[in-house]
Amino acid sequence: MTKKTQRAKARAEKKPRIGEEHIRPDGSVIRYVREEDDDQKPVDHYRTVDTLALMLRNGSITGAMHDAGQQFSQDFARAFGSGVASPKLDGLPGGTAPGQMMVEKNAGAARSVREALDAVGGSGSPAGSALWYVAGLQMSIRDWALRDGWNGKRVEKNEAKGILVAALGVLARYYGYEHSGSRPHGRGALTTRLSP
Repeated sequence: MTKKTQRAKARAEKKPRIGEEHIRPDGSVIRYVREEDDDQKPVDHYRTVDTLALMLRNGSITGAMHDAGQQFSQDFARAFGSGVASPKLDGLPGGTAPGQMMVEKNAGAARSVREALDAVGGSGSPAGSALWYVAGLQMSIRDWALRDGWNGKRVEKNEAKGILVAALGVLARYYGYEHSGSRPHGRGALTTRLSP
């Protein structure tokens, strides 16, 4: 048997089974999946697990809560896509001028993230921490609960899930998804009716 054949055989023997999950050092979860490529041929590879999509699929959260979490996640990615976010909740600038810590186009997204965190109780609250780590940094609920939790204290997995569900509920109302079921016209602005 040639060395090339031996290496190929060794790789085939080490191939993970479909559905096998691993937690990466950054806390995100990856799952080995089989999908089709552009030529409809099966391709096996790892894919990052979308915690919010899993929660929506199993009925833990509503569509409005999922959409709010996705909006937060997108704002987070725009604000910190350049690697400015730290694994601590101190990565948010209070006010950023162009040419300082972030480029101007990212400053608006950073403000949106800060305002969303403020809407759920602030970055130091359990809900703010859950959003930062799970929706923002894409950690699994389990990993956030065990490694970081709230205020550096470990949290039970079911309690952590409850904190995230509550945070997403408040976020859905804050963004305006809860009432219409679709993206509101004004980002992050709730309309209130004043009585005459």
